[in-house]
Amino acid sequence: MNSPQATPHSTPSSQRLPNWRSAGKAPNAPIQGRSVFLLPLDPPRHGEALFKLFANDEAHWAHLPYGPFADEESFMSWLALTVSAADTALYAVFKKDSNQVLGFLGYRQIVQAHGTVEIGHVNFSQALRQTRMASEAMYLLLKTAFELGYRRCEWRCDSRNAASVKAARRLGFQFEGMLRQAMVVKGRNRDTLLFSMLDGEWDGLCQAYEAYLADDNFDAEGRQLQSLGRFMAAERALA
Repeated sequence: MNSPQATPHSTPSSQRLPNWRSAGKAPNAPIQGRSVFLLPLDPPRHGEALFKLFANDEAHWAHLPYGPFADEESFMSWLALTVSAADTALYAVFKKDSNQVLGFLGYRQIVQAHGTVEIGHVNFSQALRQTRMASEAMYLLLKTAFELGYRRCEWRCDSRNAASVKAARRLGFQFEGMLRQAMVVKGRNRDTLLFSMLDGEWDGLCQAYEAYLADDNFDAEGRQLQSLGRFMAAERALA
């Protein structure tokens, strides 16, 4: 596929930050939303249900560097190892007012000293994909990161993963470039596309998200009336 064109950002590379200290630690507590809530992922508590969500969905793993997993034991081992990484914080996604887990996602490559973090390990079940709940789960992670003082959120994906590229654009990330031969995944080369969102961009994006996620933007069946992109375009026009 053709790679997106990079969009230059306006932050001067020599900008001085005399009062910079560090970003905060990812919360080890529930993150509440309107349609979903996020719980710190606990493999013994959430792992079995998460394994069952993806057990018969082999296409889900096509562009991920891990999976599919042969059995629950191998998934649980991978999940426990991933959660234990010092630069990672994962959250299980639950439908509001229920015990129904719908997937997981979180922060990886957390660098508090520089205020940078990647939104990663996005594993959404079929019931969660392309829904208001999925958008809100992303919004909650981004909002939390910027409130903790992170200056930069990243999105990285396989260059062949058209759905992930589309999602990054829809969510308000800007394309920065391609990391050529970044990984060897499942016996083939992976070029990685890099997207970012900066703290100075978040105010406008946050307002677009909140307008999009408002109850009056969805009908009784949960279908959106106006797209997130439309709200983002309106915010850009006002800037």
